[in-house]
Amino acid sequence: MTDIKRTLWGVGTPRTLRPLWALIELGLAFEHRKVVPRTLEMDNPELLALTKRQKVPFYIEDRVQIGESAAIVDYLADHYGNNVLTMPSPGTPERAVLMDRTMYLMTEIDARLYTTRLHGEHSYGLSATYGSAPAAVQAAKEYVNRGLCEAARWFTNGQEFALGEHFGTVDILLASCLDWASMMHIELPTPLADYHQKITLRPAYTEAAAQNKLPRSR
Repeated sequence: MTDIKRTLWGVGTPRTLRPLWALIELGLAFEHRKVVPRTLEMDNPELLALTKRQKVPFYIEDRVQIGESAAIVDYLADHYGNNVLTMPSPGTPERAVLMDRTMYLMTEIDARLYTTRLHGEHSYGLSATYGSAPAAVQAAKEYVNRGLCEAARWFTNGQEFALGEHFGTVDILLASCLDWASMMHIELPTPLADYHQKITLRPAYTEAAAQNKLPRSR
């Protein structure tokens, strides 16, 4: 695997944290191109030759080019996971549950958190570009609260990880959403607060969070 060139574009958001964490957790060598979203850095000709999405993260590996964070994490786990990020086989009940929770996190929680960023007036918000919408932000936060209550049910049996006994891709997605919710001052249900405190002690998370920090000038 040492001769495979892997490049990850992007830095500074919960979504870029996800593939960073997966790559580090798996011990894979990669080049990190720290382009900051919504800056002139996104007009890098090399990046524009690969994608016109104007979004990060963006991952490249030989013929593989992926721009959705959950898809990157799942690809890495499928391709390299082994005993670190074990993926259930396609067509199994376990894979169905994994996909259900993956899609739930991305569509019901991540997407609503993004609304709070687009229209929020906090330091992390983009209301100057997309317009201030306090009612939409409040509604999105309430929606996230309901979504987190559902995710908290995944831990009612006292399990350590989102799918049971083993750390996996859903944990990366969930923990990054909990990071984001905390930034938005959304209170986490007790099971998720406890889970978040423990999961973010993983060495790979700590390293990924450090790599994901914006440059000081930002």
